[in-house]
Amino acid sequence: MFEQSSSHSFFRLRESAFWATAVEQTLKQYDLSLRHSSVGGCLFSEQFEAEGFIDQQFCSLIWSEATRIADDPLLGLRMHRVFSPTAFNTLALAASASPTIGDALNLLTRYFPIVSTQLTLKVEMQEDTVQLLLRPIGETHPQHMASITGYLARYFTRIDLDGEGLLFAIQLADHHQLHEHSCKQLLKNQVVSFADHYTLSLKRALLSKTLPTASSLLLPKLTEILQHMLATLPSSALSEQVKRRIHLLLGSGDISAERVAGPMNISQRHLRRKLSQEGTSYEQLADEVRREAALRMITDGQLSLTSIAYELGFLDPSSFTRAFRRWTDMSPTAYRRELSKKSPAAS
Repeated sequence: MFEQSSSHSFFRLRESAFWATAVEQTLKQYDLSLRHSSVGGCLFSEQFEAEGFIDQQFCSLIWSEATRIADDPLLGLRMHRVFSPTAFNTLALAASASPTIGDALNLLTRYFPIVSTQLTLKVEMQEDTVQLLLRPIGETHPQHMASITGYLARYFTRIDLDGEGLLFAIQLADHHQLHEHSCKQLLKNQVVSFADHYTLSLKRALLSKTLPTASSLLLPKLTEILQHMLATLPSSALSEQVKRRIHLLLGSGDISAERVAGPMNISQRHLRRKLSQEGTSYEQLADEVRREAALRMITDGQLSLTSIAYELGFLDPSSFTRAFRRWTDMSPTAYRRELSKKSPAAS
């Protein structure tokens, strides 16, 4: 999350304080505590507990100090096997209630800021695979990146109930290569390679597979909780502010970057530069908003597909159909048909 200065030209990235608790819980397996550390102890104050958020630099300090006292370079990657934050559990539960694996992936990427504001999840569709890229925002600590990679790997492994190899490869940052064998053990012997980024590779053919855990009763209620969690953050990442503004402008016929930047008291050029620093772009955010709105409107069943196309600002229904195929590998008509088939059997 970002706090804006009065000049609107500086954004201070803040992270949810539960990450400090998660690190503290992980350290318990070493019989250690940050509270006994001269560096980390100062962060566990009454003010810290009350605020619920910490600056990114303090979050990184916690990670660095925990890594030092545990003497474990794989502390972050080990965390998912020791402790799971409630925010991630809530998001994972909602995703698992989605109709298909693809829907679960969409929900994960949409609401991931409630888990961490220090990175974005970017989905890249390829011919046979889906690449889920973890893009850091600001100076995200490597251990933080590794911990989230572990949580996501565990989630996709768990929803692959038939063992079809949904998650078939993971890329970790280069510095993990010194501990390749341990990394594979911690990630359940997944195919692990090393690069300058963190990426999870999924089988694209499985995105349309129905989740046995799908629940048309629970999903709306869980999604409402996620929306509330996202909306009640004191201030959100710039990308989230932009997406909220685009949502408000949908149906107006003008969702240009200029119209979004105006009420934020920043120029269109500055807006694009700040979004680039977050690892995204205005066009990508607008595309995400349209995708989310399209899925919601089709699921609601109140509007015709033609009406939805124009409501989302497409020039014609065929443009909407092309975009929807890119998002879901299905036409809007086929998607609505699939929903109607699942509805009677939904729990």
